[in-house]
Amino acid sequence: QSIYTGSEVLVWKKTHDRYGKMKNTLSIRVDHDYVVIGYRGQRRLNRNRVLPKFSQKPKSDSRGDFYVGYIARGEEGSSEDHPYFYEVTAPNGKTFRAQFFVTPEQFRQMDMDGRIYWTDAGIPYEKIYLHEPREVLLGSLLLDVGTTYEAKKDFVQLSQTYSSYVNRLNPKPVKLLSTLVTVGAEKDSTVMDFFAGSGTTGHAVINLNREDGGSRKFALVEMASHFDTVLLSRIKKVTFAPEWKDGKPKRMATAEEAERSPRIVKVIRLESYEDALNNIAFDDAAGQQAMVFDDYLLRYMLRWETRGSETLLNVEKLASPFSYTLHIHADGQTREKLVDLPETFAYLLGLHVRTRRAYDDGGRRYLVYRGLVDHRAITVIWRETQGWEQADFERDRTFVAAEKLTEGADEVFVNGDSLIAGARALEPVFKARMFAPVEA
Repeated sequence: QSIYTGSEVLVWKKTHDRYGKMKNTLSIRVDHDYVVIGYRGQRRLNRNRVLPKFSQKPKSDSRGDFYVGYIARGEEGSSEDHPYFYEVTAPNGKTFRAQFFVTPEQFRQMDMDGRIYWTDAGIPYEKIYLHEPREVLLGSLLLDVGTTYEAKKDFVQLSQTYSSYVNRLNPKPVKLLSTLVTVGAEKDSTVMDFFAGSGTTGHAVINLNREDGGSRKFALVEMASHFDTVLLSRIKKVTFAPEWKDGKPKRMATAEEAERSPRIVKVIRLESYEDALNNIAFDDAAGQQAMVFDDYLLRYMLRWETRGSETLLNVEKLASPFSYTLHIHADGQTREKLVDLPETFAYLLGLHVRTRRAYDDGGRRYLVYRGLVDHRAITVIWRETQGWEQADFERDRTFVAAEKLTEGADEVFVNGDSLIAGARALEPVFKARMFAPVEA
């Protein structure tokens, strides 16, 4: 309630008519669930795009099968004072005067395009083609957006290894999430799911972008162990091909779909509480003996004895930023793993990355980020400086100038020492941002 000023409650029919388990009460079968949509201010939902589905028998023309729908009120129910009250003439010469739902110009264009169906009595109707999606208001009953049975069946088709997760994760239908994203977000929105589960939200966003050419992004958050085995695996599969069966691609993406598919999926892993414990190191053996590791006594900012701890950011080791490691505990074992310091710094800085480019200077690797922070152009330069002497820093300055790496930047950050004009050491900023208080 502190975030949203309004909400809507929808009812989703989640069970299949013939398949699927349903929760039973003493008197009724529960085959629905609720979807709550919140919005702020005067925000309203977008219209949903759906294929027509009428009870009438469709007609046909050269364009395809179609239903007929009202385009005007009846002559008796029309008001001559309405701005859309006018007269039209049928191909057989009969006239029809009524209050229309479109302007005279729109009606003439539809008639010229063959989208008006005329009866023998000279009454016009709109042709509603079965293959053309229509924009309609979302109804409060979600009846044709998939069921839990269909969702589980489609989920297992992606990979047979998912079958051991299907009941625990209880995946939602892709069509359900696609519908909610369509009405609740714009084509260039970032869609966030803080309890991502099997990754259906990401799957839905990828499908929608392929269908309508949108540039939506998704951010999925999940802490369970199936992140790698299911969620990330699923996103990779759906990115590769839109349709799967028995763990194999059923249909490859068309050229247009491939162009609209994700190019990069960034994975960010946050250091856990246990990882922090595993990486605390002491310079003083006596200091280590004196510490008591009760949960309530642990603090990230331990005393000076821990200044070399990897988890507190060992500044001295930033001379080799591409080989910085932490001890990560997983599957009952502790392993040394590389940490992406450049990406971590960009995240802490709040950098909206525009480009990330690697350079080579005779075997010396450079990684340069360019982006914006509060409308200020920022450049961040990373390179290996371990063992460098004066001549190396002079060569570094010459290379940066020759490649114009700092051109156009309002502020330049660089790891370690440097002779680069106007550059600022990033280590103090890095460490300050790591331990800055979290803003509400």
